Amino acid sequence: MVKTDSSWRRPPGASGPARDPELDARIMRSAIELLAEGGFPALSMDKAAARAGVGKATVYRRWRSRVELAADALDHAALAAGHRAVRIGPGQLRQELIETLMQVEQCTSAPHNELVATLLATARHQPEIFTLVRERYVDSMHRLVGEVLAHAVERGDLPPPSPSEESDGKCAIEVSAAVALLIHWQIVRDGEALTEDHIVSVVDRILLPLVSRSGQDRR
Repeated sequence: MVKTDSSWRRPPGASGPARDPELDARIMRSAIELLAEGGFPALSMDKAAARAGVGKATVYRRWRSRVELAADALDHAALAAGHRAVRIGPGQLRQELIETLMQVEQCTSAPHNELVATLLATARHQPEIFTLVRERYVDSMHRLVGEVLAHAVERGDLPPPSPSEESDGKCAIEVSAAVALLIHWQIVRDGEALTEDHIVSVVDRILLPLVSRSGQDRR
Protein backbone atom coordinates (compact mmCIF):
# COMPACT_ATOMS: atom_id res chain seq x y z
CA MET A 1 0.00 0.00 0.00
CA VAL A 2 1.29 3.46 -0.89
CA LYS A 3 1.84 5.83 2.02
CA THR A 4 0.78 9.38 1.37
CA ASP A 5 1.69 11.49 4.37
CA SER A 6 4.57 13.77 5.15
CA SER A 7 5.93 11.35 7.76
CA TRP A 8 7.98 10.09 4.83
CA ARG A 9 10.29 13.07 5.17
CA ARG A 10 13.30 12.33 7.32
CA PRO A 11 13.46 14.19 10.62
CA PRO A 12 15.74 17.22 10.91
CA GLY A 13 19.34 16.24 11.52
CA ALA A 14 18.73 12.53 10.90
CA SER A 15 21.20 12.62 8.02
CA GLY A 16 23.49 15.53 7.21
CA PRO A 17 22.86 19.16 8.21
CA ALA A 18 19.70 20.53 9.81
CA ARG A 19 16.74 20.92 7.48
CA ASP A 20 16.10 24.24 5.77
CA PRO A 21 12.34 24.92 5.25
CA GLU A 22 13.07 27.34 2.41
CA LEU A 23 15.14 24.70 0.63
CA ASP A 24 12.38 22.13 1.18
CA ALA A 25 9.87 24.52 -0.39
CA ARG A 26 12.15 25.19 -3.37
CA ILE A 27 12.52 21.49 -4.07
CA MET A 28 8.76 20.93 -3.79
CA ARG A 29 8.05 23.86 -6.13
CA SER A 30 10.42 22.27 -8.64
CA ALA A 31 8.59 18.96 -8.26
CA ILE A 32 5.23 20.71 -8.80
CA GLU A 33 6.53 22.32 -12.00
CA LEU A 34 7.72 18.96 -13.32
CA LEU A 35 4.41 17.29 -12.44
CA ALA A 36 2.50 20.08 -14.19
CA GLU A 37 4.64 19.76 -17.31
CA GLY A 38 4.42 16.03 -17.80
CA GLY A 39 2.63 14.31 -14.94
CA PHE A 40 4.27 11.70 -12.75
CA PRO A 41 6.50 10.29 -15.57
CA ALA A 42 8.20 13.69 -15.81
CA LEU A 43 9.23 13.70 -12.15
CA SER A 44 12.54 12.24 -11.04
CA MET A 45 14.81 12.93 -8.11
CA ASP A 46 17.56 14.05 -10.50
CA LYS A 47 15.30 16.48 -12.36
CA ALA A 48 13.86 17.92 -9.16
CA ALA A 49 17.36 18.46 -7.79
CA ALA A 50 18.61 20.08 -10.99
CA ARG A 51 15.65 22.44 -11.27
CA ALA A 52 15.94 23.43 -7.60
CA GLY A 53 19.66 24.01 -8.00
CA VAL A 54 20.68 21.49 -5.36
CA GLY A 55 22.59 18.22 -5.33
CA LYS A 56 20.76 14.93 -5.72
CA ALA A 57 21.88 13.88 -2.24
CA THR A 58 20.03 16.89 -0.80
CA VAL A 59 16.76 15.56 -2.26
CA TYR A 60 17.37 11.99 -1.13
CA ARG A 61 18.06 13.16 2.41
CA ARG A 62 14.49 14.43 2.48
CA TRP A 63 12.55 11.93 0.34
CA ARG A 64 13.41 8.33 -0.39
CA SER A 65 11.57 8.15 -3.72
CA ARG A 66 9.75 10.27 -6.27
CA VAL A 67 6.41 8.99 -4.94
CA GLU A 68 7.26 10.42 -1.53
CA LEU A 69 8.39 13.68 -3.11
CA ALA A 70 5.20 13.85 -5.19
CA ALA A 71 3.06 13.33 -2.08
CA ASP A 72 4.63 16.25 -0.25
CA ALA A 73 4.61 18.38 -3.42
CA LEU A 74 0.85 17.90 -3.78
CA ASP A 75 0.39 18.85 -0.13
CA HIS A 76 2.54 21.93 -0.75
CA ALA A 77 0.40 22.83 -3.79
CA ALA A 78 -2.68 22.76 -1.51
CA LEU A 79 -5.03 21.74 -4.32
CA ALA A 80 -8.12 21.80 -2.12
CA ALA A 81 -6.99 24.37 0.43
CA GLY A 82 -9.84 26.43 1.84
CA HIS A 83 -12.59 24.40 0.19
CA ARG A 84 -15.69 24.03 2.37
CA ALA A 85 -19.26 22.85 2.20
CA VAL A 86 -21.51 25.92 1.92
CA ARG A 87 -24.50 26.16 4.27
CA ILE A 88 -27.21 28.75 3.61
CA GLY A 89 -30.40 27.28 5.02
CA PRO A 90 -33.70 25.54 4.28
CA GLY A 91 -34.80 25.61 0.67
CA GLN A 92 -31.37 26.72 -0.55
CA LEU A 93 -29.90 23.39 -1.68
CA ARG A 94 -29.42 24.57 -5.27
CA GLN A 95 -27.45 27.65 -4.25
CA GLU A 96 -25.44 25.67 -1.71
CA LEU A 97 -24.41 23.18 -4.39
CA ILE A 98 -23.51 25.95 -6.84
CA GLU A 99 -21.38 27.85 -4.34
CA THR A 100 -19.68 24.67 -3.10
CA LEU A 101 -18.85 23.51 -6.61
CA MET A 102 -17.65 26.96 -7.61
CA GLN A 103 -14.56 26.09 -5.60
CA VAL A 104 -13.68 23.62 -8.36
CA GLU A 105 -13.93 26.39 -10.94
CA GLN A 106 -11.74 28.64 -8.80
CA CYS A 107 -9.13 25.91 -8.56
CA THR A 108 -9.12 25.22 -12.29
CA SER A 109 -8.78 28.95 -12.95
CA ALA A 110 -5.79 29.19 -10.64
CA PRO A 111 -2.14 28.27 -11.32
CA HIS A 112 -3.10 24.75 -10.21
CA ASN A 113 -4.91 24.24 -13.52
CA GLU A 114 -2.05 22.65 -15.46
CA LEU A 115 -1.00 20.55 -12.48
CA VAL A 116 -4.48 19.11 -11.92
CA ALA A 117 -5.16 18.52 -15.62
CA THR A 118 -1.83 16.82 -16.28
CA LEU A 119 -1.97 14.65 -13.18
CA LEU A 120 -5.50 13.51 -13.99
CA ALA A 121 -4.43 12.66 -17.54
CA THR A 122 -1.50 10.52 -16.37
CA ALA A 123 -2.70 9.17 -13.00
CA ARG A 124 -4.72 6.32 -14.49
CA HIS A 125 -1.52 4.92 -15.99
CA GLN A 126 0.50 5.43 -12.80
CA PRO A 127 -0.86 3.46 -9.81
CA GLU A 128 1.66 5.16 -7.53
CA ILE A 129 0.26 8.61 -8.17
CA PHE A 130 -3.42 7.72 -8.58
CA THR A 131 -3.99 7.38 -4.83
CA LEU A 132 -2.24 10.69 -4.17
CA VAL A 133 -4.39 12.63 -6.64
CA ARG A 134 -7.56 11.00 -5.40
CA GLU A 135 -6.88 11.65 -1.72
CA ARG A 136 -5.59 15.19 -2.13
CA TYR A 137 -8.14 16.51 -4.62
CA VAL A 138 -10.90 14.23 -5.89
CA ASP A 139 -12.00 12.83 -2.52
CA SER A 140 -12.17 16.30 -1.01
CA MET A 141 -14.69 17.41 -3.64
CA HIS A 142 -16.80 14.29 -3.11
CA ARG A 143 -16.76 14.96 0.62
CA LEU A 144 -17.85 18.59 0.24
CA VAL A 145 -20.81 17.82 -2.02
CA GLY A 146 -21.74 14.90 0.23
CA GLU A 147 -21.78 17.25 3.23
CA VAL A 148 -24.09 19.68 1.42
CA LEU A 149 -26.53 16.86 0.64
CA ALA A 150 -26.29 15.52 4.20
CA HIS A 151 -27.17 18.95 5.58
CA ALA A 152 -30.16 19.05 3.22
CA VAL A 153 -31.33 15.70 4.60
CA GLU A 154 -30.93 16.93 8.19
CA ARG A 155 -33.22 19.93 7.63
CA GLY A 156 -35.75 17.99 5.52
CA ASP A 157 -34.94 19.32 2.05
CA LEU A 158 -34.09 15.78 0.93
CA PRO A 159 -35.31 12.39 2.18
CA PRO A 160 -32.76 10.28 4.09
CA PRO A 161 -30.74 7.67 2.18
CA SER A 162 -31.98 4.10 2.08
CA PRO A 163 -30.43 1.52 4.45
CA SER A 164 -28.52 -0.02 1.54
CA GLU A 165 -27.03 3.34 0.58
CA GLU A 166 -25.93 3.98 4.16
CA SER A 167 -24.42 0.52 4.62
CA ASP A 168 -22.25 0.40 1.50
CA GLY A 169 -20.14 3.35 2.73
CA LYS A 170 -19.65 4.66 -0.80
CA CYS A 171 -20.24 8.12 -2.16
CA ALA A 172 -23.64 8.53 -3.82
CA ILE A 173 -23.50 7.93 -7.57
CA GLU A 174 -25.14 11.33 -8.14
CA VAL A 175 -22.22 13.04 -6.41
CA SER A 176 -19.63 10.97 -8.23
CA ALA A 177 -21.18 11.78 -11.62
CA ALA A 178 -21.23 15.55 -11.07
CA VAL A 179 -17.78 15.78 -9.49
CA ALA A 180 -16.19 13.58 -12.15
CA LEU A 181 -17.62 15.76 -14.92
CA LEU A 182 -16.38 18.97 -13.32
CA ILE A 183 -12.91 17.64 -12.54
CA HIS A 184 -12.48 16.28 -16.05
CA TRP A 185 -14.30 19.20 -17.69
CA GLN A 186 -11.47 20.39 -19.91
CA ILE A 187 -10.85 16.86 -21.18
CA VAL A 188 -14.53 16.14 -21.84
CA ARG A 189 -15.13 19.58 -23.38
CA ASP A 190 -12.00 19.70 -25.54
CA GLY A 191 -10.11 22.29 -23.52
CA GLU A 192 -13.08 24.57 -22.81
CA ALA A 193 -12.54 26.49 -19.56
CA LEU A 194 -14.94 25.74 -16.70
CA THR A 195 -17.11 28.75 -15.80
CA GLU A 196 -19.81 29.62 -13.28
CA ASP A 197 -22.45 29.15 -15.99
CA HIS A 198 -21.21 25.60 -16.52
CA ILE A 199 -21.40 24.93 -12.78
CA VAL A 200 -25.00 26.14 -12.74
CA SER A 201 -25.84 23.91 -15.72
CA VAL A 202 -24.29 20.85 -14.07
CA VAL A 203 -26.24 21.50 -10.87
CA ASP A 204 -29.56 22.22 -12.66
CA ARG A 205 -29.38 19.60 -15.41
CA ILE A 206 -27.48 16.76 -13.76
CA LEU A 207 -26.98 16.89 -10.00
CA LEU A 208 -30.36 18.20 -8.80
CA PRO A 209 -32.41 16.00 -11.17
CA LEU A 210 -30.43 12.93 -10.12
CA VAL A 211 -30.74 13.74 -6.44
CA SER A 212 -34.46 14.50 -6.77
CA ARG A 213 -35.11 11.30 -8.72
CA SER A 214 -33.17 9.29 -6.16
CA GLY A 215 -35.21 10.88 -3.38
CA GLN A 216 -38.49 10.04 -5.11
CA ASP A 217 -37.38 6.42 -5.50
CA ARG A 218 -36.82 6.21 -1.71
CA ARG A 219 -40.35 7.29 -0.89
